[in-house]
Amino acid sequence: MKDLYRIGLLMKKSMGFNRNVIEGIYAHSQRRKNWVFYDADPSLEGIDALAQWQVDGVIGHFFDEELLGRVLALDIPLVNTTDSLLGLNGALSDVNHQAVGRMAGEYFLGLGFKNFGYVGNGILQYSKQRLSGYKEALGGGNVVDTCFVAYLPQIVSAAESHQVREKMKQWVSGLKKPAAVFCSNDIPARDLADVCLELNVSVPGEIAILGVDNDFVECRLSRPPLSSIEIPAAKVGYAAAEMLADMLNKRELRHDGHFSPEPIRVVERGSTSMNAVMDPHVRTVLEYADAHLANVKDVAELVNQVPLSRRNLELRVQSSIGMSLWSMMLSKRVGYARVLLVEKDSSVGEVSERCGFASVRRFSEVFRKATGFSPRDFKKNSSRVL
Repeated sequence: MKDLYRIGLLMKKSMGFNRNVIEGIYAHSQRRKNWVFYDADPSLEGIDALAQWQVDGVIGHFFDEELLGRVLALDIPLVNTTDSLLGLNGALSDVNHQAVGRMAGEYFLGLGFKNFGYVGNGILQYSKQRLSGYKEALGGGNVVDTCFVAYLPQIVSAAESHQVREKMKQWVSGLKKPAAVFCSNDIPARDLADVCLELNVSVPGEIAILGVDNDFVECRLSRPPLSSIEIPAAKVGYAAAEMLADMLNKRELRHDGHFSPEPIRVVERGSTSMNAVMDPHVRTVLEYADAHLANVKDVAELVNQVPLSRRNLELRVQSSIGMSLWSMMLSKRVGYARVLLVEKDSSVGEVSERCGFASVRRFSEVFRKATGFSPRDFKKNSSRVL
């Protein structure tokens, strides 16, 4: 065993996913005091720098075939942390992208949406896999309107950024609303939110937006703040470091050379929250529904919270969130039930009661219609479907 290993990190640290991956790599390195890291930008110049440093192995975020080829030419151990390139051979540590897409689809179905869109790269493997999982969860009866844009994974050229924004504007203008739009990452999701703001399209009233990575910077700078799927990026980094250690020490690779953990959860913020609407009367009713989730008996109770007729309120709710008053109530109950069902000590009967359903049978009917699963099956497979 060598006294010192030089480990090259080839990834953009401006991305939240990569920063979290590095956290995992660092955590693993604490067990190996003989690792020293060399950072480089994923570019030809960065690869030349790694060669000059004579690194012993590389962990990188490779989305460009030319860059990957140049690193492979160094003939040193390599672990990739993005499943972006078709037919990629070698060690890979990345989230299960199909499961990410399924989580997005199931989440939007639970909110009661009928129109769906997807914004992402049409070429990179991970983006196509997320779209595939999204369609799988939505089922064959739902059409997904797609907007393919060239995020690799970011857009750095001002001219290209302008072209992408113009393409998004045309797409948003033609999208059937209200719509739920899943974006391949938080970066295009934030750009989409900006486009909607420019077009005076209400988010989430007309378009609900869901990203991936739960990048604190991207999600909080967006208007409104972005809902996003949290993924175990630190685990991805830790496993990548484990596999690189195996290569450096000429051992059999753990995880069979391919680690793909499940996504964690949907972190809900303003871009999908039904409460983030401009109409103050609708907002009042939505907030009342949240506060009295288990106790609301009928639509009349909701109507009594504002100085409007039932018909007027129904029209405003439909315009704001794209569903009726009672559909909204059921959607909120299903959403809360999804959270409760993953708690190991909560039975289906207890969840039904805490969410305000008259019976377990009624709860099961509503839950299955919204998610495609019975409450018991959902609970049994919660590690995959939530």
